[in-house]
Amino acid sequence: MALPAKRLKTQKFDIRLSEEEEALIREAAKIRRTTPTSFIREQSVLAAETVIHEQIRFVLTEQQWQALDAAFGQPPRVLAGLKGKLAEPDDWDED
Repeated sequence: MALPAKRLKTQKFDIRLSEEEEALIREAAKIRRTTPTSFIREQSVLAAETVIHEQIRFVLTEQQWQALDAAFGQPPRVLAGLKGKLAEPDDWDED
């Protein structure tokens, strides 16, 4: 889901960096033959996509899938600590 290279860029995002961080980013951008701004944008978008992807998709081995599928097939357990909690009023409920 990487952004197209020619997408119109209308938003500005300011960040503060230490001198060491700036030097590191400039060196990495130089190695990639791009500008520091482009490097930061591209790497930030990739990192954001990764974080979001990790929240919506996970991968299981066949054995893990079988165990999960078997667990879903079991009847629900009654947890003693939660029993009756839904009947209790919430802190924000007005009396």
